[in-house]
Amino acid sequence: MNIRPEWSQRLLRKGVLVQETYELFAAWDDALSVADNLKSTLSGKHKTAGWEREVNATLKRRLRDIDPVRPLIALAKRGMPLTDWRDCLRLWIGATEEPFHDFATGWLFDEHEKGRYQIRSEDVRPVFEKAAAARGTKAKPLSEYGQLRTTRDLLRMAVELGMLAGDGPAKTFASIAMSDDVTMFYAHMVSELEGNSTKMLSSRLWRLAYMAPTDVHVALLRLHQYKRLNYEVAGNIAQVGLPFKSALECAERVAA
Repeated sequence: MNIRPEWSQRLLRKGVLVQETYELFAAWDDALSVADNLKSTLSGKHKTAGWEREVNATLKRRLRDIDPVRPLIALAKRGMPLTDWRDCLRLWIGATEEPFHDFATGWLFDEHEKGRYQIRSEDVRPVFEKAAAARGTKAKPLSEYGQLRTTRDLLRMAVELGMLAGDGPAKTFASIAMSDDVTMFYAHMVSELEGNSTKMLSSRLWRLAYMAPTDVHVALLRLHQYKRLNYEVAGNIAQVGLPFKSALECAERVAA
């Protein structure tokens, strides 16, 4: 699966919409379009008509290509608990959306490893400036306020996805403890996103769960011991055999 993270100001501003997306996917009807699924599932459930339009526009943007997110639909339709499902959604958002991808797999993970305690929006400003510069000269520059708001949006997304905690301006790192089902899904989904299971072992996408390669090794060894996958290590050589052909098949089985 060749997916490169794309920059979207709308997706960053409006946030992850975890609950709305979960409800949408849990009731998903393949016979309907994205717009019709939104109408049948979420119409009339928002605080104002204006916010409903914003939610619909945001989810339509996020779901422009529905096929890659079918594993997440399968997990929701089969009743995976919302907290576990949010962990899976975090992987997708972190793999496909900028600047959250660079922020979460780069600076945020590094600061977590250093043992940092608190984060404020001003701490993220240099990180965002670097990410914004990478967009190229054709990208519309953000105002001073726009940059400040974007750093706040990054922190809010990290809170919504369970990487940070806190309601005030100062955020703290959240503890991420993924279930075995979620770890299985990560192994399959990361393999698809990276192109094969070998690259999966050292993928930076595991950083979305604050997992370094040593943590991935421990997690896969645990799944091997419970006979949920095959993980063999000999010196510096490691091989993993995944039981399912795709992330979609994995989602259909682990959430059954």
